[in-house]
Amino acid sequence: MRSRRIKGITQGMVGWMVGLVLVGGGMTKAQSPPPSPESGERAPAGPVGGFESDDPVLDDEVMGGVIYKGQGWYLFPQGERTSVRGWLDGGFMGNSGNPGSKFNGPYNAVDRANEAMFNQAYLIAERVLPTDGSFGAGGRVDLLYGEDFLLAMSQGWEIQPGGGPGWNSGEYYGLAMPQLYAEFGTQDLSVKLGHFYTIVGYEGVPAVGNFFYSKAYSYQFAGPFTEWGGLASWKPTKNFEVTGGLVNGWNAVDANINAVNFLGRARVQNDPNSLAASFAIITGDQPSNVAGLPNIADVAANRTRYSLILEARPTNRVEYVFHQWLGTQADGVPSGGTALWAGIDQYLYYSVSEHWKAGARFEWFNDVDGTRVGLNRPSNPNKPPLPGNFFSLTVGPNWLPTQNLMLRPELRWDFYDGDTKPFNDGTKTNQLMLGFDAILKF
Repeated sequence: MRSRRIKGITQGMVGWMVGLVLVGGGMTKAQSPPPSPESGERAPAGPVGGFESDDPVLDDEVMGGVIYKGQGWYLFPQGERTSVRGWLDGGFMGNSGNPGSKFNGPYNAVDRANEAMFNQAYLIAERVLPTDGSFGAGGRVDLLYGEDFLLAMSQGWEIQPGGGPGWNSGEYYGLAMPQLYAEFGTQDLSVKLGHFYTIVGYEGVPAVGNFFYSKAYSYQFAGPFTEWGGLASWKPTKNFEVTGGLVNGWNAVDANINAVNFLGRARVQNDPNSLAASFAIITGDQPSNVAGLPNIADVAANRTRYSLILEARPTNRVEYVFHQWLGTQADGVPSGGTALWAGIDQYLYYSVSEHWKAGARFEWFNDVDGTRVGLNRPSNPNKPPLPGNFFSLTVGPNWLPTQNLMLRPELRWDFYDGDTKPFNDGTKTNQLMLGFDAILKF
C-alpha cells in the first residue's frame, strides 16, 4: 500500500516538474542576479571560485564538485540582497539484492530500496550582507519537506529533548527547519547567530550541494548535520578565511545533555585558485552512547570530530578532493575507553561540457567499535553494532538539460570487511545499487 502511495505521489510530482520546466519561460525573471549560494547549498568545504569566467564549465563552484549555473527563471521575484528560492528533489535507488525490509543496508539517507522517493521540497528566504563592503544585517530561514527531513531535525526543535517525536508523527515524510539565523557584519567580518548547517565535513543536507544522489558514510554517520549557537567569520585576505564559535553540541538546541562545544574552521587557497586546503573541528561533551549499546553508560563525555579537506585542479577540467576525517567519543565503549571512527573520502570530477560533468567517489569508513554505522530510521533493521571497514565506489554524471533542471544517475557498489553482514538484511557483505534523481530549481 505504501509503495503504491509513494508511486502516486512521485508520478504527480514528476508530472508537475515537467510542466513547470515546459512553462519556465513564462516565470519570473530575476531583475538582477540572485545572491550567490552559501554553505547551505554546496559542500561545506565551499568553492574556490575565480576560475576563467569565460569558460562556461568552470565559472562557478568548480572546487566544490557542484554544477551551479544560476537559473533560467525564478518562481519568485529576486532582489539585489533578498531572495526566495528553492528546489524539488526526488529519485529512485534500485538494489540488486532486493532486501525484504526495503532498506539499502545501514543507511539513513536515500535509504529505501527499489522504491521511488520524494526527498526534498526545499524553500529558502534569505537576505545577505551588503556586497559593497559596508556593515549590515541579514538572515536566512530554510524549510525542508520530504524523506530527508530525518537528517535536518534538532532535539528541542523538531524532536523532543529526550528524543521523542515533536513536529512529525510519520517516519518517512516530515517537515524540518534546518536553518534559522540572523547575521551581522560585512562580507569580510561577520557574526551568525541561531540555527545553521555545520561547517565540519564535505557533503551536506541540501540536494543541490552534493554531486551524487547517494551520500558518503562520513556524511551519514560521522558528524553533525546542524548546529545551534553563534559563529564568527573573518576573511583577512581573499585567499584565507577563519571561522569559529560556540554551539550546543550536535543537532540540538535543547537535549537531555546540553554542553557548549567549540566549532571552527580555517581555509586557505592559492592565487591561481588551483589548490585549497581546509581544517574543521567540533569538540565538547556529548552523550557517550547514542547507539544505545548494552553495557555502556550514557553520560556526558568529550566527543571530537575533525575534517581535513584538500582540493586540487590540475587542469581546467579536472578536479580532485581528498577528505580525511576522525571522530572520537570518550566513555564510548564498555571498558570505559574511547570509541573511534575514521575514514577517507576521495572525489574526482571531470567537466565534459556546459551540460555534463562526470564524477567518481571512493570512500573508506572504519567504525572501529561499531558505535556509528546503523543510526537509521526506527524501522531499519540494520542496527549497531556493526564494527568493521565499510567501502563504497560511486560513479556517474551530472546532466543539466536546462538551467533549472539537473539529473544525477549513478552506480554504487558497497562492500564490507568485518564480522557481521550489514547488507540485504544481514545476509550479505556487499550490495550493488543503480539509481538516479532529478532536481528542479525554482
